[in-house]
Amino acid sequence: MKMNYEALGRKIKEVRRKQNMTQEYLAEKVDLSVSHISNIETAKTKVSLPTLVEISNALGVSVDYLLMDSDVV
Repeated sequence: MKMNYEALGRKIKEVRRKQNMTQEYLAEKVDLSVSHISNIETAKTKVSLPTLVEISNALGVSVDYLLMDSDVV
């Protein structure tokens, strides 16, 4: 089974935008580069579990919420 990183990235981007949060601000909050956040949102890179937890905390949502539409394919 494979994780659907495209759906996960879209969800992170959707939540971030709903909060009027820039990639720069999110990157600063989770101590990552802007390009890494962009790569996560576009599924060019796989996000690790610790990073996913940091992102969910920064966005104020649960990891479950971010994974909700990211069923394995």
